[in-house]
Amino acid sequence: MIAACVLVAIAGFAALCLGMARHQRDVVGKSLSRRSTWLAKATGWLALASSFVLAIVGEGAALGAIYWVGILTLAALTVALCTTALSRRR
Repeated sequence: MIAACVLVAIAGFAALCLGMARHQRDVVGKSLSRRSTWLAKATGWLALASSFVLAIVGEGAALGAIYWVGILTLAALTVALCTTALSRRR
């Protein structure tokens, strides 16, 4: 369950990354439409909320919340490193 939580959190941060105009240009090479940007942001927040639910279901309320904070750190670092690598390739 924790592995699924990590993957969903990474997907959530990736979607939030694509919800920002600067990162859209870095990753995709162009700015996305307003609708696509809004959809990316909404998807990102929904994925992060889902990862919280997965952590709570998998580990219980107290430990799940603590694991989730650590998972968010790992996921954010992963997306930041991947975004940096992709922007340097362009």
